[in-house]
Amino acid sequence: MEYCFKSDVKPADLWKIAMKRIYKNFTGIINAVFTVAMILLTLKFFGTANGFIKAVLIFAVILFPILQPLAIYSRSVKQLEDLPGEMVMRFDDKGVCVECKGTSATLPWKRIKNAYKRDGMVVVMSDDRHGYMLTDRVLGAEKDEFFEYLRSKING
Repeated sequence: MEYCFKSDVKPADLWKIAMKRIYKNFTGIINAVFTVAMILLTLKFFGTANGFIKAVLIFAVILFPILQPLAIYSRSVKQLEDLPGEMVMRFDDKGVCVECKGTSATLPWKRIKNAYKRDGMVVVMSDDRHGYMLTDRVLGAEKDEFFEYLRSKING
């Protein structure tokens, strides 16, 4: 069996992963508690504060719910700019063949460490920190069948 997909990762896909990673752990709890505390402080002291304190309060209120997501999106755009460009990935019995800008590399199945589903995508991990994202836009109706194929090759 063979599957071939053209990678179509958008900044929003990377942003979604980063935001979920932040808000699924302790950092997200701290962000939420800080934001609620700053909203309460702003409501209590905004009327009596001078201009500088008002600016600090407003900045603190918008830091995590507005500025942090914008910064992460900006980083996602930069991250995609640093990638080599369009990739075509072919999955067959030999392994995973990745073609990019006229060059190709084949990763045998024993080098593929894991594959997992996230919201709207399948991530194929080549090691503990690096992987390939295939969005539902790319996988289409073959998503579940392809994922089962991946799992059988990785675990087999």
